[in-house]
Amino acid sequence: MATRIALDGVGGQGVRLIAGILGSLLARMGKQVTVLLDYDSSVRGSMSDAFVIFDDVPIDNPVVEEADILLRLADRGHLRISGRKVVTDLGLGLPGDEQIPFASLGSERFGKELFGNMIALGRLLKLAGIDYDEEAIRSSLPRRYQDENVAAIRFGYDLTEEEIARLAAAA
Repeated sequence: MATRIALDGVGGQGVRLIAGILGSLLARMGKQVTVLLDYDSSVRGSMSDAFVIFDDVPIDNPVVEEADILLRLADRGHLRISGRKVVTDLGLGLPGDEQIPFASLGSERFGKELFGNMIALGRLLKLAGIDYDEEAIRSSLPRRYQDENVAAIRFGYDLTEEEIARLAAAA
């Protein structure tokens, strides 16, 4: 059965990077994958959305109308679809959403906020039921900051519900 993931954010948060790495990783793992990007290329900070669908069989329809997993990294995005499981950066969620302080964790744990998007990718992998395969992950990542990105992805992948609740409460 196909898994549909939607990512909602703004330019500069790594939405396209997350989707591209996720698509590449899934393809390397033998999955059928579609990746669709929707962004305003003229202004940094404007909307940036991505949609990833993967399955073991060819994908009939690459359009995501309702996501199995919705990742929201900003409140200025225009994406108006729902998700069965919603993961947001801290302060963006509604009751029942999973809120994780991605940017501050990236800074605290790995020295730069930009690693927050790789923590988010790790969480997406876990929620989507994708096995952690470091070799496939490494081969899907850009070479720059590869070790840090792998560590951040692993950190996000290993987060437990209890740790997420504690991190959200502490922030």
